[in-house]
Amino acid sequence: MLSAYCLSYMHWTVVPRQLAESYRDLAGTGFEAVCISFSESEMQYSRRAVELQVKLAHEAGLKVFVIPSRLGGRFAGSPWMPSWWLARHPECTVPGTESWPVACLESAEFVDWIHSFMETMLTDYPLDGIVWDEPKSVATASRHPATLERLGREQTPAEAMSGYARFLAALAAHCESVSPGLVQTLFCQKTDPEEFTREAAKIGPLEFFGYDGNLSRQSFFHEAPEWRKYRIESVWERTVAECAAAGKRTFALVENMLMPAEATDEFERNFAAYLDEHHPDHLSVYYYAHNNEDPEAVQEVVRRHIGKYLG
Repeated sequence: MLSAYCLSYMHWTVVPRQLAESYRDLAGTGFEAVCISFSESEMQYSRRAVELQVKLAHEAGLKVFVIPSRLGGRFAGSPWMPSWWLARHPECTVPGTESWPVACLESAEFVDWIHSFMETMLTDYPLDGIVWDEPKSVATASRHPATLERLGREQTPAEAMSGYARFLAALAAHCESVSPGLVQTLFCQKTDPEEFTREAAKIGPLEFFGYDGNLSRQSFFHEAPEWRKYRIESVWERTVAECAAAGKRTFALVENMLMPAEATDEFERNFAAYLDEHHPDHLSVYYYAHNNEDPEAVQEVVRRHIGKYLG
């Protein structure tokens, strides 16, 4: 399975012919699916835009996987912003996280809201799958009243991780009940404790589990590039072991983003080597990833080498 990661693509300025051209390009390159972000902002302001994206992708022969983004501050995705819903329901925020709020997973109000959010999304659009992008604050212990009521005391980090895994298992099961046959993928970060990732990998409705990572130095603008995140190869053995133990198939997201032009050759060498040595069951690569200095050059690297994955 080869998918293209597209964050915040044409949610506000929407040019249908350009969307259709992009999707034809993806299909022609060998991609089977496109992953599109859907945040609380899209639920309010971009409903028709997303409907158009799904329609045009299907017409190009692509599956459409949705990336539920930044919901309750509990997932990554795009745009990089705090949760609208928590701003309106601050009583559901885990105390101590106010600078970047995250929702209390023991709060029935939050759980009901996110289940309803996902049900609306899956009912209104003919989606083929979900990519759960980087669970956030997995080990943040809560002293929210709902947590104290449930446990009789403040959580430990270990209990927070188990609670997150239970929350995500129930959410994934709810999505499967709304739309049977969804292809569900979860990826975490290398920095997440193995105590959490081993448990999360076992979530029943998941088909794919893995990690993201990069293959080149990165920078945000004119500063010198540096290795800002771990390399994707460094989590391969962990991915294989956790998937084998959980009965899941492997996933990897190559973060080919934030590259100055000087890092493009480095990315090409490392991407080619990665594809020579690793073959995740589901590989995702950014399509014209955000904030690359030479987007065409980076995308051309992907085009040149992706055949190694496709065989």
